[in-house]
Amino acid sequence: MTLTLNSRSDLVEPAARLLASAIDLGDGGTAEQRRILELVVHNIWHRPDIDVTSLEAMSLEEAEIFRADEVVHRRLRMFLVLLELCRHPLSEEQVVRVDAYASAIGEIDDTGLKLARDLVRESHEEAADHFWLAWSSSRIKLSEAVLLERYERIGAVDPELVAMLKRLGELPRGTLGREYVEFYMEYKFQFPGEGVDNPAFFVGHDMTHLIAGFGPTGPEEVALSAMQLAMNDSEEHWMVFLTGIAAYEVGISSGTSDFAAKAGVLTREGAPELVFEGFERGSKCSGDFSRADHLSMAHLPISEIRKMYSVPDPSTPFPPFID
Repeated sequence: MTLTLNSRSDLVEPAARLLASAIDLGDGGTAEQRRILELVVHNIWHRPDIDVTSLEAMSLEEAEIFRADEVVHRRLRMFLVLLELCRHPLSEEQVVRVDAYASAIGEIDDTGLKLARDLVRESHEEAADHFWLAWSSSRIKLSEAVLLERYERIGAVDPELVAMLKRLGELPRGTLGREYVEFYMEYKFQFPGEGVDNPAFFVGHDMTHLIAGFGPTGPEEVALSAMQLAMNDSEEHWMVFLTGIAAYEVGISSGTSDFAAKAGVLTREGAPELVFEGFERGSKCSGDFSRADHLSMAHLPISEIRKMYSVPDPSTPFPPFID
């Protein structure tokens, strides 16, 4: 699994102590932070025997044990950011404490850590501007490759792209192309090419939604990004996950579209469990289907594509999420 501690089972309890210590501002962390930490330890690191509320504190000096393994401290840094951004309101004290532990394990130059600093030290709008600028390069790398050059150059409006995508609706039911068109019709979305920013990105992103089996609500967007990160622990997928947390947990948006950011999505009933199921399902996939040439597979049944990538079916019923 890409989000384990580099197969070091001996580091699970020390890692749990590190994360618990980083969120403890004298309150043991907020209820939301403690719940997220529990899911990390129990569902990702598979140690349900660990009680996260009774862990011994870890000093900054002790935290240096993680410096020796770059994979381990990269993944710990990711969870430090996630837990940090789940404190509402985010405080200077929390940012300073997480930065101290991040520095102790060997890295503080991280987009997520910088976002947290900006949120407490600059205006919300400035933090959003800085973050979305950082996101732009990852978005390009995750765009549908066969469309990228043409539609990045043309921009948001292109009737030819719209017509090509709508023709996918003529394919048989159950195919990726037909379900893609049905998805847009059901949710009354504009098709890429009808004025949506970054059309090459959204073709690939929404086809990834369909293969994963996640809808477009806030919790499902974050769950999808968690699944992608577990499939491929890359900088681009870390940015996708961080973008989901920024948009739905922190409540910041780019200001360039009609999207209304939301905050505190992981406080919703069933939402944390859904996100961590995304991590779990992604870890079992045999490849990263979000980086596939989706248009070349549009004629294939989604069920066949899932078999190609060993995509597990959702295993837990969740309440319907409404945005």
